[in-house]
Amino acid sequence: MQKYFDALDNLSPFKRHGKVIQTKGMVIEATCPDTYIGEICEIHPKFGRQTVITEVVAIKENRVLLMPYQKIKGISQGSLVNATGNMAMAKVGKGLLGRVIDAFGEPLDSKGNIQGYKDYPLYQEPINPMSRSPITAPIDTGIKAIDNFITFGRGQRIGLFAGSGVGKSTLLSTVSNNLSEDINVIALIGERGREVEEFVNASLGEKGMENSVVIAATAEQPPLIRAHAVYNAMAIAEYFSKQGKNVLFILDSITRFALALREIGLSIGEPPTVKGFTPSVFSEIPSIIERCGMFKGRGAISAIFSVLVEGDDFNDPVVDCVRAILDGHIVLTRELADRNHYPAIDVLKSVSRLFRQLNNHSHLENVGKAKSALTNYIDNKELIDMGAMSDTDKSEAIVEKWLELEAFLKQTPDDLLSVDQSKKMLMQMFS
Repeated sequence: MQKYFDALDNLSPFKRHGKVIQTKGMVIEATCPDTYIGEICEIHPKFGRQTVITEVVAIKENRVLLMPYQKIKGISQGSLVNATGNMAMAKVGKGLLGRVIDAFGEPLDSKGNIQGYKDYPLYQEPINPMSRSPITAPIDTGIKAIDNFITFGRGQRIGLFAGSGVGKSTLLSTVSNNLSEDINVIALIGERGREVEEFVNASLGEKGMENSVVIAATAEQPPLIRAHAVYNAMAIAEYFSKQGKNVLFILDSITRFALALREIGLSIGEPPTVKGFTPSVFSEIPSIIERCGMFKGRGAISAIFSVLVEGDDFNDPVVDCVRAILDGHIVLTRELADRNHYPAIDVLKSVSRLFRQLNNHSHLENVGKAKSALTNYIDNKELIDMGAMSDTDKSEAIVEKWLELEAFLKQTPDDLLSVDQSKKMLMQMFS
């Protein structure tokens, strides 16, 4: 009988209603008694227009601040507000595999309704750090630059730092297609509608979608929906992890998630800090990243967070925040992309914080020699170009080794190698 007593304790004996007082941009101020942060409220516009679903994002004196999940046309002063007593939930289940869904788990593809799902809490308590396991197993990405120089481990959280047009989406789709994880959960946040369609149909393709769930919230949607899509994707990844599945979680991009949080924070009156970002942005970003990792008694969530480097400014506050929390970062540079060097990964600027524990001593030596050779060419490039080096043989040797490494690091999406194959190739270059 205890479950019935619990239900009675949580039962509200009366309906909570209120009225819209005013709107400011995307924020709706209303009176509605006894509401709480995160509660879903319905606003009933006059003249029979469609009900608008909103969420309580702040409480100000005796008013609640609501943000909508949709357009607010039809809402007027005095429109009825109804508190539902519910919080947003994620829809999870095996029926999501192979599907493209929106921020609320509704299908965006043409495959009909999603079957066999259940509700799962959107927000989770912080993970006990002592419930984590060490990261010891490398993941085969098929990309020589990553597998050799920035080894990615199962349960690792890594950032993909890139400006626009340098091959970020192509690299993400290549990795997600080639990784041997059980399930891919891919969140496309703030993208153009065209880019979502291209990523799903052209980049991932039918094979890539088999064990994938794609959550999309495009650029024109309200900021609350864009942020909601990230939490929804994270909840889906956690659900599969608790089913014992190893999950690859891709968020493209965490920068647009931060921009959505900034819009929400500024709208409800949070004070702006550097570049207008509100304090809550820098607390929410770690809360998402820390939900990934290697855990005891459940599957790992390995994560790749793409970071848009606006104007190639690597000192951007979001870039700094994310880089400080992650277990490593892959840097794509415009200089390499302009030379038609793809993937445009700068291995000298990229770092895996787990690199030493994921590789043996002989490979560490080979990578050290390769980085020294690349650095040696960069340091002497001006002298070599001018023909000012006194030792001609040494100059030719430096250029020859650099060209060999450049050719090794170039790779097309169709030319993937196993970790063992690419490590063997690097070893032969320095044997």
